[in-house]
Amino acid sequence: MALALRKNITLSVKENQLIEDYCKKHGKTFSEFVRTAAVNYIKESENQDLAEFLKRNCSYLENSEQKEIDTIMKKLETEQDKGREISLNELL
Repeated sequence: MALALRKNITLSVKENQLIEDYCKKHGKTFSEFVRTAAVNYIKESENQDLAEFLKRNCSYLENSEQKEIDTIMKKLETEQDKGREISLNELL
């Protein structure tokens, strides 16, 4: 078995009670719940695709900003370089 470490965490009374109640209902220890929840959260975060990451972490543009970017992109796009990466300098 791997070496076990102890860590302290700070929770509100309400958060603690919520976790304790869940653990009792599901027959898990507090440590087991926190450990598996943290590991699952990390795995989920690392496995999300770019679209999901952007959806969770980035806000949408204003319509006027999107139109401006679309106009610039049309000027930059030609048939021979369709799909090429563009630099930030080209957008600015």
